[in-house]
Amino acid sequence: MKTIYLDGCATTRVDDEVLEAMLPYLREEYGNPSSPHVLGKRARRAVDAAAESVARLIGADPGEIVFTSGATESNNIALLGVFAHGDAAPVGGVFCPTDHKSSLAVGQALAARGVRTRTMRVRPDGRVDLGHLAGLLDLDTRVATAAWVNSEIGAVQPVRAMAALCHEAGALLHVDGAQAVGRVPVDVRDAGPDTLSLSAHKIRGPKGVGALYVRPEIRHRLRPIMYGGGQHALRSGTVPTHLVVGLGRACELAAGRRDAEWRRALGLRAAALDVLTAGFPGVRVNGDPDVSVPHVLNVVLPGVRGESLVSGLRSVALSTGSACNSGSQEPSYVLTAIGLTAEDANSSVRLCLDPRMPFADLVSGVAAVMERARALAGVALPAGVGPAGVGPAGVGPVGVEEVTPR
Repeated sequence: MKTIYLDGCATTRVDDEVLEAMLPYLREEYGNPSSPHVLGKRARRAVDAAAESVARLIGADPGEIVFTSGATESNNIALLGVFAHGDAAPVGGVFCPTDHKSSLAVGQALAARGVRTRTMRVRPDGRVDLGHLAGLLDLDTRVATAAWVNSEIGAVQPVRAMAALCHEAGALLHVDGAQAVGRVPVDVRDAGPDTLSLSAHKIRGPKGVGALYVRPEIRHRLRPIMYGGGQHALRSGTVPTHLVVGLGRACELAAGRRDAEWRRALGLRAAALDVLTAGFPGVRVNGDPDVSVPHVLNVVLPGVRGESLVSGLRSVALSTGSACNSGSQEPSYVLTAIGLTAEDANSSVRLCLDPRMPFADLVSGVAAVMERARALAGVALPAGVGPAGVGPAGVGPVGVEEVTPR
């Protein structure tokens, strides 16, 4: 049975071209890039080339890229690295309540050590309340952090404005770019974050590798959180050449496809909403599509428990939210932070649309979701909807508006 995948925010399939680029570095070119011999030098050249590809995608220089195991490690380096073990209040940081747990958990750990942590407010559309953030920043604030694109509702944060506020107060801005890089234009020079994290597996690269961009002017303010061979001042350890090469190739491909995939995702989202609204009464979109990426669609299905819906599907893979929250019995902290009740948050599901997916797969997948949701809620098939529950007769591929990605 074919599985229709609607969970690309959690991870993506490795692109065939990425896999082909990686294979030689698992077979013939297996040298340690820190070794001085010929195999090591060839591996080092491959790592340097990958750094150039990553840097090019985000508007940075190759020397500003630190390879890590993924965005979680990068977030930890950026946020823990600005504090010494003896630091305590009034020294502190400011955190966004809708961020990934790899950032929020760092805030909890810092608070347990006595560091002052504050939480910025977010608006119902998921974007940061800039006035509130400005009021939280002071001379004792070391760092503020937010995800450029939220993983559950797709809200895009005003990074440039946030960076300006932080720098005016003398604080650093760290941005979790895992859901943004490759999907929206990211230019660290223009937007101004001091550090930015990314993961390969969010952009059709391999799991287990990512990167941290560090603005060179603030590098001296970061301390390593792991010590070892000294291959890099901020991140010791043997560089996994094959994974780094995969990340570099994934970044090259993402750069070339981003705008076209944005436009196609707009059409897929419009079609998915058509099917959802035709197939289930009272569907509501969480967040605001006008300030969100088009490949993330989070909706409330009244009367349906999202976990029951997701676990009961056999041919469709989707989720109720971030993979880091899976298994939790609590409602999504992202959805409650933007004002949803616990009931509505528990009745929500997230569809992450792959711009490359066939239109027929989208319709079939959403139809299966609707069928399961109607069964759980005891909702009859609406009048005028076809027997498969895919929406009114004539629903087909939707034309996409030519827009510039945010």
